[in-house]
Amino acid sequence: MAVLSSIRSRGKLIAICVGGALLAFVLGDFISSGATIFGASQTKVGDINGTTIDYQQLREQIDEKETYIKLLYNTSVLDNATRDELTESIWERAKMENTILKNANDQGIIVTDAEVAHLIQTGQIGNSVIRQIATDRETGMYNPQIISDFISQGDKNGTYRFLWQHMEDDFRTDRQAQKYISMVSAGLYVTTAEVEREFAQRTQISDIKYVAIPYSDIKDEEVTVSDDKIKAVYNENIKRYYNAEETRSIAYVVFDIIPSEKDSADALKEAEAVKKGLESSKPADVDSYVKVNSKCKEDNLRSYYSKGELGNPTLDSIMFAQEPGYVYGPYKEGKYYKVARLTDKAMRSDSVQVSHLLLLAQNPADTLKVKAKADSLLNVYKSGIDFGALAAQFSEDQGSASDSGKLGWVTDRTAFVPEFLNGCLNTEKGKTTIVKTTYGYHIIKVTDKTAPKQKVAVGVASVDIAPSKQTRQTEYARASEFAGRNRTREQFEEAIKAEKLVPRVAELNSNTKGLPNIKDSRDIVKDVFNDDKNKSVSDVYEADDRFIIYVLTGIQPKGPKSINAVKNEVSRIALNDAKGDMIISKLGTVSSVEDAANKMGKEVDNATSIHLDMTAIPRLGIEPKVIAATASLQQGQTSAPIKGEAGVYVLQNTSYTPAQAIQPINVTTDKKMMEFELKNRASYEVYRSLIEQANITDNRVKFF
Repeated sequence: MAVLSSIRSRGKLIAICVGGALLAFVLGDFISSGATIFGASQTKVGDINGTTIDYQQLREQIDEKETYIKLLYNTSVLDNATRDELTESIWERAKMENTILKNANDQGIIVTDAEVAHLIQTGQIGNSVIRQIATDRETGMYNPQIISDFISQGDKNGTYRFLWQHMEDDFRTDRQAQKYISMVSAGLYVTTAEVEREFAQRTQISDIKYVAIPYSDIKDEEVTVSDDKIKAVYNENIKRYYNAEETRSIAYVVFDIIPSEKDSADALKEAEAVKKGLESSKPADVDSYVKVNSKCKEDNLRSYYSKGELGNPTLDSIMFAQEPGYVYGPYKEGKYYKVARLTDKAMRSDSVQVSHLLLLAQNPADTLKVKAKADSLLNVYKSGIDFGALAAQFSEDQGSASDSGKLGWVTDRTAFVPEFLNGCLNTEKGKTTIVKTTYGYHIIKVTDKTAPKQKVAVGVASVDIAPSKQTRQTEYARASEFAGRNRTREQFEEAIKAEKLVPRVAELNSNTKGLPNIKDSRDIVKDVFNDDKNKSVSDVYEADDRFIIYVLTGIQPKGPKSINAVKNEVSRIALNDAKGDMIISKLGTVSSVEDAANKMGKEVDNATSIHLDMTAIPRLGIEPKVIAATASLQQGQTSAPIKGEAGVYVLQNTSYTPAQAIQPINVTTDKKMMEFELKNRASYEVYRSLIEQANITDNRVKFF
């Protein structure tokens, strides 16, 4: 129990984001049978490096991974965000399988059983889930025995076996990719000439004084740029305008589904009914009543809070001033009417240090027998036998039994089942108690406690102020009427202006999860990329309590963007170039930085320690032409006007230190540092390069 409780407290992403020591990309999982997801099928999701990815088999892998996550975190439902992450992780696994892992297999790079055992034993394992399981709760140190216990649980428990199978598969995948990258990295090196050149760039240093004349000093309407000039700038910079994948632009309007005054009044009436139920509930039934009647999953369920922790200042103040049984509300908080009942008020510790001994009783027929054994062991402990020795011998929680039953410090926020948690917190220091949970019977021993302080337990039930069916129908009718009479893009845009609606725009690719800040709007993205549909104004879509209507405004294929798609950016570059020419013409011949400053009404400024190895100059920003020009100036020399990124510059070198000759000892140390940086880049550039060469076709938008 301790092992799974610990891992469950870390959240869902730890199980999805495996292989963190390797790359930043997310890995998925495969079923244990070894069946590949890359068979040919008419339901083709895509192609990766010449291999077809089939929908049915991809779907099986996603379902398998969902089962893994549900078991790991003891949940029956995954939210849409988690399901999206799982789908993405399986696709990423497919990409890895057909690029970096395919290359590894071709080179005979494998991960052996002996290698896995060695890495687990020595702690040289990067898998985040496995490392979390193997972390001793009390010391925070890696303990391989915990992994051995976890694996041995698989001999008795199918859940543990299934979980370990997935963890190990993720780890082996990660390790194999690491080994391939290490092989590539081993072939990378830095020459002495490269070290000397880099050292020279760092040690040739100049100070300058300069005058800067920003392009913004000249209004756009003061210069004229021809279409030929814009086209020339586009062609010169075309590599900057590459579209890695097809994108589509849309314009859309949103009709918010806002609860009416009647909806709010109905919710308040329902909250009053909930209040009566909360008032009449027995103290022991408050938890159940809140679970059944509250519409807000974040509501408090008899959790104890110190002063200031309840979140709502008014509620916090009232509950600490009242006695148990007091009910407050309904009060409005966000999109809810809430009712709160004070269920307990007590002096409690923030945390307790506990040990426990677990006797499993998952078969109801064994309950009485297991309870009798727990009572017997408790009596044995009270007779003077060491609790840790009993836990080590009899506890069936292998994670804590190996450490004499110690669980460390526990708080009311620790992710244990409520019965066990309450047993820990409600037992006095130095005392023991027996608690029954869904796992079985626990003998709990409290060895230490922090100083108690006043706390309150509050049960809160919420009624959501939601739009009624009638409100939705009214707003839907409004949205439908708008879509029905505006079927072309021109009509759509004119109607937005006429009705003073707020137009929104979005640029989407096929894997965009949805519209900006609108949850559960993936179906709109799928429709945008559905070439079988008429690309006039869309039907009405509902997402996140909104009705949405869109129109397609542009398609930008994969490859270089068209000149029209980047015309604003290209025109800005062309305008700045023309402004630069105008500024240089105004400057004429300049004899010094001061001369240029006087002509343009500017101040002279200074910059120090300029060298070729830097990327930006303080106060000037990224100005590569200024850095390059500085390196070419001798001390006292003034430059010609330079057209930079943000303006025109005139420089004078005021201090020049020539490049130094590198010493032999520095050659060695600098070479090691440069090779380290080079090999570190390989960890992501190798994979990126393989992906770029894989000729990937991604049709997931048709299925997910």
